Amino acid sequence: MPLAKHFIEQGIKLMQINEYLRSELVRAGFAGVDLQKTPLGVRITLRTSRPGLVIGKGGKRIQEITDVLRSVYDLESPQIEVEEVKNPDVNAQIMAERLAYSLDRGRHYRRAGYYILRKVMDSGLARGVEIIISGKVTSQRARTQIFRAGTMSKSGQPAQEGVDKGVAQCIQKSGTLGVIVKIMRADYIQGDGVNIKHQALKSAQVKMSSSLAKTKAEKQYQIEEEVPLTEEARELIDPVDENDITEISDISLEPKNVNDIEEAEEKKKKKKE
Repeated sequence: MPLAKHFIEQGIKLMQINEYLRSELVRAGFAGVDLQKTPLGVRITLRTSRPGLVIGKGGKRIQEITDVLRSVYDLESPQIEVEEVKNPDVNAQIMAERLAYSLDRGRHYRRAGYYILRKVMDSGLARGVEIIISGKVTSQRARTQIFRAGTMSKSGQPAQEGVDKGVAQCIQKSGTLGVIVKIMRADYIQGDGVNIKHQALKSAQVKMSSSLAKTKAEKQYQIEEEVPLTEEARELIDPVDENDITEISDISLEPKNVNDIEEAEEKKKKKKE
């Protein structure tokens, strides 16, 4: 058998097993299956939100699934392990299956879509949600209804690593409805995030306040320097000739003797007359 044909057959078989388990474990919150070949047989890991419904009373349900996988899908000595999903409200496949199941029960698509949207966002573990329902929802003409909340990465590495995608189908009388649920986890670290170091910020603020206090104190006791005169101020001041300056000791307002006083009084009387 060619190698390419072998991988194609293995992929088809895995898809058929996935479809069978999804139809059987709808109410158990089926989230996916992993197959791994071992020397003892095939190890099958089922991820569900309700492991008790998968195992059944006394392991009866899981034994029936094991018999079907051995007889119908030709799996050699399958060994089934059930793994519980810790946060089912953030698992996109589980939420897509729940939405498809509620639509199959006849619930209105808007009410069902907003219910799943609120349930995911109220968990506090999702940054954004996008739900797409496509098909003959309300009439004979197909349409697409989209419900969004929060933020969602559409391209690049964040869209590949931080977004969980789940796909489910709902078969109705009018046709098949396709359901796609995308959930962006809140714990995924993006490159455009900003983290503030509050302790370093407080220490820097204390240093700045202390330096400002020092500068204010220095300004209070600072001696002002003499401001040089401008050219306009110099023009207003009259120039002084050093030759015209008389000695201060030669100038006196008081008369030297009594005769001078009498002469001064006579001059005043003549001016009055």
